Amino acid sequence: MPEPYSREEPSTFLEATFRVLDSIARRIVDFMPLGRGVRNLLRSKPEGLIGWEHVREISLAMLELQREKPEAISHYMTEQYQNMLLDAQRQVADYTGLRAEGLPSAVEVFGQAEWIDANIPSFQFLFEPISDKYVGAMGDLGADKAASAQRFAHTLLTIQVGIIMGYLSRNVLGQFDLSLPEPERGGRLYVVEPNMNRIQIQMGFDPREFRQWITLHEVTHSFEFHCNTWLTEHLSSSMQEYLKGINLRGIPRPDILRKLRQGDIKGGDAMTAGGLISIISTPEQREILSRLQAIMCVLEGYSNLVMDHVGKELLRTYATMKERFERRRETRSAAERLFQRLIGIELKLQQYRLGQAFAEAVVEQEGITFLNRVWQGPDNMPTMDEIIHPGAWIERMKQA
Repeated sequence: MPEPYSREEPSTFLEATFRVLDSIARRIVDFMPLGRGVRNLLRSKPEGLIGWEHVREISLAMLELQREKPEAISHYMTEQYQNMLLDAQRQVADYTGLRAEGLPSAVEVFGQAEWIDANIPSFQFLFEPISDKYVGAMGDLGADKAASAQRFAHTLLTIQVGIIMGYLSRNVLGQFDLSLPEPERGGRLYVVEPNMNRIQIQMGFDPREFRQWITLHEVTHSFEFHCNTWLTEHLSSSMQEYLKGINLRGIPRPDILRKLRQGDIKGGDAMTAGGLISIISTPEQREILSRLQAIMCVLEGYSNLVMDHVGKELLRTYATMKERFERRRETRSAAERLFQRLIGIELKLQQYRLGQAFAEAVVEQEGITFLNRVWQGPDNMPTMDEIIHPGAWIERMKQA
């Protein structure tokens, strides 16, 4: 089969870059599944901003690199999740006072590959605004530069998203999926059982109580959205608005690699924590990003508050599980902490902490019914400043 690139000397920086990538991929392709995925991507013709079929291939290749292969999912455990779901729904309704219709009727028990397949449509949906701007940016370059720039951006983002999805598929425990591409279907609740089983064994948790704890967290998320029909559309439109504001005209510049290496990974939010997306974000998006961060803080903090309150009453080993989980987060390796910052997980942990501190402060002063006012409409959502200073939000709500 002929080589995809000419043997002539490369005429541009980008062509030289792809020569190096292709050479590395060829050398590791026979014994490293990730290398095969990258090699296939480099040999393909770019169509759109991200090659989703290659995202899937690279994500699945990440799974093949696991040292320990996950065990088969137990039918018994699948049945037990359904009992945990009904129990958790009763507990959340009793504590919060929230009432919801159309809640998920089942917990979908996934393997890691199934999680990837379930989440690619949502990732694709969220990247659509960037793809639209990408077409315009390529048109501004002219024919000579467009082909190289398109291949560079397509390759870099496809590999980045594929690796992120592969990493997440090995670490996600439970998820309430909003089904953003098809909101009429309603949200879905699923757990990734191989990950649950691995963590349960590693940390010495009671199998049922650990799964009940995680199910409780995701059930609370389902209440948050199903009790408030405005929330899904508000969150989705805010995310789309943010992504539509991304400036793609910085992609073709050769110095983008230098910027990637020098990216600020100490920042407090995912979009300034390295990676290609951070480089092509615009200052005008800060207000939108702050709004999104505040919403996510409330969602995670409220769910953690409920999980803690109900968990104390429901689960005998609750205190042990929480203490071990927190210790595990603090003992991550430097490399893992760096990677988690780059893909935004560090931000999610901050959201847990800030959001829960906000929720606990409001409940301590005014009770859970007062805190439920956050769900009455977008104007009642706290700002990031109010998340940090809960008293300011309480005062604003009392004056509303």
